[in-house]
Order: sequence, then C-alpha cells, then structure tokens
Amino acid sequence: MSFKEAKPLVVALYLPQYYETEYNNEWWEKGYTEWVACKRAKSLYKGHNQPRVPLNNNYYDLSKKENIRWQMDLAKKYGIDGFAIYQYYSCGSKLLEVPTEMIRDDKSLDLPFYLYWANESWRKSWFGQDNHIVWEQKYGTEKDWKEHFNYCLTYFKDDRYIKIDNKPVFAIFNAWDIPDQKRFVSCWNKWAKEEGFSGIYFVRTMKRHEPEENKNFSAKVTREPTYSFVFGENFFEKVERVGTTKAIDFINRKFLLKHGKGIVMMKAPYDLLWQRILKRKDVGKDTFLGCFCDWDNSPRKSYNSTIMQGVTAEKFKHYFKLLYRKAQNNGCPMIVINAWNEWAEGAYLEPDIKNGYAMLEAIRDAKRERGVRKGTE
Repeated sequence: MSFKEAKPLVVALYLPQYYETEYNNEWWEKGYTEWVACKRAKSLYKGHNQPRVPLNNNYYDLSKKENIRWQMDLAKKYGIDGFAIYQYYSCGSKLLEVPTEMIRDDKSLDLPFYLYWANESWRKSWFGQDNHIVWEQKYGTEKDWKEHFNYCLTYFKDDRYIKIDNKPVFAIFNAWDIPDQKRFVSCWNKWAKEEGFSGIYFVRTMKRHEPEENKNFSAKVTREPTYSFVFGENFFEKVERVGTTKAIDFINRKFLLKHGKGIVMMKAPYDLLWQRILKRKDVGKDTFLGCFCDWDNSPRKSYNSTIMQGVTAEKFKHYFKLLYRKAQNNGCPMIVINAWNEWAEGAYLEPDIKNGYAMLEAIRDAKRERGVRKGTE
C-alpha cells in the first residue's frame, strides 16, 4: 500500500500474542498467554476498572486465522487504516511470529500493515519475579543484518505493506540500541534499492536516549502515553513524580506487599497526558503522531503500575479529533494509536464488556466529523 493521500493514515499498534508457545510455557507456565494475566487482574482500589473482560468473553487465539480476520474486518469497519505489528527478531531467533507470518501468507487478510521491530531483551520482571534475561536481543554482524532484511523483504514486497515514497515503512522501538546504527541503516537502504524500492522509510521511537535530530531516519514517533509521562512534564512535576514513586516503592516493598496489600505506583490524569500530546509543537512531514486510548498495566505489574484516571470514550473521541486535525494541518503522514489489543496494558480498541464498541466508534466518528467539516470549509 503506497501512501498518496492528503489525509493521515490511522494505524494501531498490534500485539501478535494470545496463543500458546513453547517458550512462554517454559518461562511462565503451561498455556500462558496475555489472557492469563488479564484474567488474574484484580481491582486495586474502589472504582478500579479491573479485570478487563472482552465483549462476549472473546478470549481469542491468534494462531487461528478466523480470529485475525475478525480483527481486520472490525478495524476496517471503524476507520483503522492499518496495523503496526510488533516484530521480535534477534539474529534469526523469532518470537510471536505465527500471526504475522499467517497475515503475510494469506492475501485475503487484507488490512494494510507494517512491521514495528520491538528490539529489546525479554526479562522475567513481571509479577515481582527476578529480572534475568530469558531472550536476549542481539544484532550480530552485517551478515545477520542481511538475514533480517531478507526475512522482512518477504513482507516489504507485499502490496498490503504500507510504503511512503516507494519506501517500506519499518519502525524501530529502540533505535539508539543498534550498534553502528548509521551503517545498519545504510546497508538496509542499499539492499532495498537493489530490490526496486527507493530505500527504507525508517521510523524511530522517541526516547530519552534519542537525539532530536537523527538524519539516519525518515521519521519519528512517540509511543504514548509513556513518552508524555516524562517528556511533557516540567521540573517541578518531575520532582514530584520521582519522589512520590520512590516513596511508594519503598513502602510497598518494606511493609505492604508481604501482606498482600499495596499502593498503586502512579495514578495519571488522562486529560493532562492528552494535553501534553496536543501541545507538542515539533510536528511535520517527518512525524508520526503517537496517541493512546487508555492505559492500565496492573495486570502485569500489580501495585507497581501506572493507571490512567478519568478515561471515557467521549474524551478519547474529542482528543483524537483534535489530533487528527493537527496531523492534517501539519502534513503528518500517520497517527499511531497505542493500541489495538494490548489488553494487559489496558491499551486496546477492541470491544469490552464495559465500553462495548465505544472506543472504535470514537475513531470512526471523529474521522467522519473532521472529513465533513473540512469538506465544507
């Protein structure tokens, strides 16, 4: 899919999990998927929206093609233009590749997509476990880079794969972590041109390690709300946040957790995070605008979590409409929503028993209203 539209594409981050694997059985327990964490989640305070339950108890299995088809049909119906699918790849070792390869190999699964390389090691740090590495992110030599490129090429050549200026979009979660980043990018661009493309449209995820200007990449994106927790706050807000979280961590570890109790690490105001996103001025044709629908990672981290306060579908619609307008006015090619199905982080657009289809309806209605208004201006 080549990007030629004046309107920004609306893309949702997509987690290719939710099916049994041998390594998750070994690292966690037999039959472990994200659904296990979701089902075990508990309400940590009065009014806390946990556990989150899919509408009609749809605890799907993403090793089954019909469930991916259901997701894609739903996404298209409500205005999602594509998925940014997380890729876990380390010198030939792959994790959670089954749904992604199933999409690649079946053209009838026809929602556009691109790959988002989640290049970080996996650690057993959830649920208070030790922090040792169970799967290490490695980069290897130029030979390994070529092997990775050739694997991705099987996706890049697909007509459904999202491209900008004849360049396949390839996002990287930890761009700063790649040794000899400049040569890595140069090699991939060279190999892409040899395959008939104009290069790779590299997108870097903005983090504290990332310089504002990085000419190795075509564009940048923020993964929300985690980026705006840190980079939208002033000095005094930072001091308060760091001081409060350290104090809570100490109290939890020393006194409360041993008795099965605790204090939530951070309750964050939904409106404030969205205001930070909307006020950010560094936008343009080299910017994918990141946003989020909700956030609550307590299914993974229990009391050591961040939980959004004041979330409603109506608010999401209002803020998303403003962001969509901002993307249009500034020529931003894409909005990236966190997420389509990050259930254990509370970041999902899929229908649940509390909101039904309201989050998806918010996107559909915001795009329609903006389109009608723009057409009459």
